[in-house]
Amino acid sequence: MFNLNETPADDGGNREFSLIPNGAVSRAVIVVKSGDIELPEFGQGQWFKQSQSSAAKWMELEFTCIGGEFDRRKFWSKIFVDGNKMGKSGMPLAKEIGLRTLRQIVESANNLKASDMSDEAQQRRNISGVFDLNAMEICAKIGIKKGTNGYSDQNQLMAALTPDQKGFIATASAPMQSTPAAQAGYQQPQAPAPQAGSPVPSWAQR
Repeated sequence: MFNLNETPADDGGNREFSLIPNGAVSRAVIVVKSGDIELPEFGQGQWFKQSQSSAAKWMELEFTCIGGEFDRRKFWSKIFVDGNKMGKSGMPLAKEIGLRTLRQIVESANNLKASDMSDEAQQRRNISGVFDLNAMEICAKIGIKKGTNGYSDQNQLMAALTPDQKGFIATASAPMQSTPAAQAGYQQPQAPAPQAGSPVPSWAQR
């Protein structure tokens, strides 16, 4: 028998966090959230979700701030890799943006400047799949996504900053090497990332 009749009454205290201010910068560690489908181009494993009303596909990342004013605070972001609207490159605009974001994340984790095209830098940008992002530590510039359809505003990744960008915070540890997830001994948490209105932005729709 599990009796909930004697549960302590709510004291009425405010347990909600205020949002992290728009444009704040923090070191943050990534958790790659599980999805429903596999996109072999991005490595093995079901790390992506797909819209039922458009071509949009995305992966979800959880970020945990480490150190500083926002230590242990979390925020979530979606990285889109497909959509109906085409970009100038001939690939979906969502994919163009997603690939740029993925590159920024890897560069930030490895303390690489975007202009660094040395052999070592190019090797560090060469990962086995998107799950290699798991446990990477980056310098995150945090934004605020406006809530829709009754959902509250929430924090999201504005950009992964690199050493050549204003506000970059370096880690005291050595740059992280791109390591296959299988070597990390990581087990995927089951808690889902929170949703904020429609998961599909306008540029990923028709």
